[in-house]
Amino acid sequence: MKPKLLVFLVGFLIVSLLGSPELISGNSEQTQFRNTNGLKVPSYLTDVPPEHFAGVSSASNSLAEARKSAIGDAIRQILGAIGVKYNHHYFDEVSGNVGNPQRVIDDKLSRNAHGIVLGAEKGIVKSSWLTDASGKYVYFVLIYYPEEKIQEMRRLSKGAKVVATVLHENGNYAELRVSEVNGVSVVISSAEIMVTKKNKFAKIITLFFWRVPSGSEYEISIPITPLNLRSNSKQIRLSLDNSRKNFSDYLLGAELKRIAVLSGHDELGRPVRTRVSF
Repeated sequence: MKPKLLVFLVGFLIVSLLGSPELISGNSEQTQFRNTNGLKVPSYLTDVPPEHFAGVSSASNSLAEARKSAIGDAIRQILGAIGVKYNHHYFDEVSGNVGNPQRVIDDKLSRNAHGIVLGAEKGIVKSSWLTDASGKYVYFVLIYYPEEKIQEMRRLSKGAKVVATVLHENGNYAELRVSEVNGVSVVISSAEIMVTKKNKFAKIITLFFWRVPSGSEYEISIPITPLNLRSNSKQIRLSLDNSRKNFSDYLLGAELKRIAVLSGHDELGRPVRTRVSF
């Protein structure tokens, strides 16, 4: 075989093993790779621009799996910048023999943590991949995530905090003040009153007259106009018409306890709930 042809075939084989870079940004320039500690990595991985996050995948069996792992790595860094707690699990085991090694990789990031970082994939500006000596895929990704987005995610990651206090209660209605204190938009859309009755004279009446229950519990749905809150307070009036004492309650010495439960959702669709007793 001619030397020139041999050199060409060897060069072609090396390029095939390394894989071809993939551009997602639309930039026509080819990705530049650099050798770092013996590993060939894209230049944007070693020189990360401001307000960008670079992710590297674990060695994966498929390109899709490697891409997901690289994005997860970048998201972990974004979560660190936001200051959010997250759960990450990585497992890598090689078994078998020298002639037929078997490698198992498990790389998981908590789904709850993913929900805190919104729009990360839309911020991908560059990506590339290669294959290692064992034929596994390694993916690299660069994500643009500016400081204003970090601040916004930090606000959302705190979650809404809704507090209710009783301003006035006269047996016919209860006047409540409802506040959101974490700066996250919420809509309070439903209200319920949980009524608990404890009959003080139940034992005596059961002993000498007839059997009566020691108490009872029930819930009442109260129609309300939805409340939109964010770092502010609004007042709401709940009718108590169906939760007042009746004649038998007085005979039984009933003690009445009411708990108002207000429910809704925040701007990400997460449920919110608060309660107050009176």
